[in-house]
Amino acid sequence: MKTTVWNDEIGDHTAKLLFETGSYIVDFKRPREDWFLWKSGIRAPCYCNCRYLNRSYLAYEACTAYIETIIRLKFPETQIIVGLASAGVSWAARIATRLTLPMSFVRGAAKAYGVGKLVESNPEHGIKGVIIDDLCGSGDTIFRAIEALEWEYQIKTLGVITITNWCFESMWAKFDSLKFGGIYSLTSYPNLLKVGVANSHLTQEQSDMLAEFYRAPKTYDWPLLRKEESE
Repeated sequence: MKTTVWNDEIGDHTAKLLFETGSYIVDFKRPREDWFLWKSGIRAPCYCNCRYLNRSYLAYEACTAYIETIIRLKFPETQIIVGLASAGVSWAARIATRLTLPMSFVRGAAKAYGVGKLVESNPEHGIKGVIIDDLCGSGDTIFRAIEALEWEYQIKTLGVITITNWCFESMWAKFDSLKFGGIYSLTSYPNLLKVGVANSHLTQEQSDMLAEFYRAPKTYDWPLLRKEESE
């Protein structure tokens, strides 16, 4: 199993949409104590919120069409579209409608009332599904969703599709034990850096710093920024 950006053209266009809608934020002037907190616990002067794509009908429709194409070509056996709460739900709902398939979503935690399950919509048991989420960082949320679908409804995950993917090495190892069709993403961190420089959202020096951060996100100390702070 390996994750891959579907193709470079889609990767670059999606990255451009992320910048244009303000979904990918880079603010090197932000005080270090006010840096963005990622779900994984990392603090950094950059952050991605793919929900902002929903502010633009054209961006939303473009990404939806890309995801639909991947499902039709790579996962034609798909019987249900599964969104991950909360960011993946709007994408899953639209794509399920376009493909005329049932839709479900997986909660981050089971409700404390009612049936108390992680998987919502009471889907048919034993069918095959594709998971949709906005971003793959640590991979923890996706991994738990695959397990929940199998445990609660014996749903086999054919593959996962995300808007973007940080492709951290620690994430790859998490999915090595699972047998499924892999994780496909519309764009990736390298695409964002390339497009950011090409469209003047980032300087080359900033892109280089972000590339260094990418290689060791939990330990990188942003030395150039620290130097500026001390001057």
